[in-house]
Amino acid sequence: MSYYRFIDKGKGPTKLFVGGIHGHEGETTIDFLKSISYSDFSKGKTFIYNFDYTEYISTIKKEYYETKIGKTIINLIKKHNPDFYIELHCYNIKNYENLISPNRRESQGVPPLIDLENHVLISSVSPLIRKKYFKMETICKTLEIPCINKKLYWNDLSSITEGNINKNDIAKYNVNKDIAKNDISKYNVNEDDNVNNYNLNKSFNTYLKIIKILSKVKTRDEFQRIMIKKYPKQVELAVKYAKEIFGEKFPPF
Repeated sequence: MSYYRFIDKGKGPTKLFVGGIHGHEGETTIDFLKSISYSDFSKGKTFIYNFDYTEYISTIKKEYYETKIGKTIINLIKKHNPDFYIELHCYNIKNYENLISPNRRESQGVPPLIDLENHVLISSVSPLIRKKYFKMETICKTLEIPCINKKLYWNDLSSITEGNINKNDIAKYNVNKDIAKNDISKYNVNEDDNVNNYNLNKSFNTYLKIIKILSKVKTRDEFQRIMIKKYPKQVELAVKYAKEIFGEKFPPF
């Protein structure tokens, strides 16, 4: 599960991608990180880390940054001083409405996440680290996708991440070829969740698309132009939330 990758393409921005932030999230994020090809990266240096299981503690709690994994992430930020810092997360689809609820600011002290499309959520990183460890100009993003149960959906994930999952992992994940893909009772989605029109393939594709945009762009301006063109309403929300949390002049990404 633990995974490290360094891409050196000469002079350019420094990027830090981190998955497996807490809980079992690394089981979902690792395949997306592995699926990024060399040509997907911009000039500059990119560092990729995906971590094994750790106890789940929210990154909006101070306690998280007192843990071993929290301290490790802070040390990586200090070491690499990135121009782009991207946290890859996953969430239980049952929590979707809570994560995008306007009441999240009142209940947890942070703005709701923004649904880009297909249940892929985006936000800034934890306010506990955003201004303390990064420059205002640094692009800091959290990306969230519904967590994946590989025992059921190995074939779907493999096809979308361009076959980069090792087929030997079938035995590791105890994938049964006879499992019906529509047997969602064994995934973390149930029939009631379908009211949200969750589509696994579309969600995978959107998540990977945003990761590749972030891996390819070289500047904040380039990223903002792309996002404004593709997701104008979501960018408006991002601007609003950034002002509420960080101040009037703080950028939305």
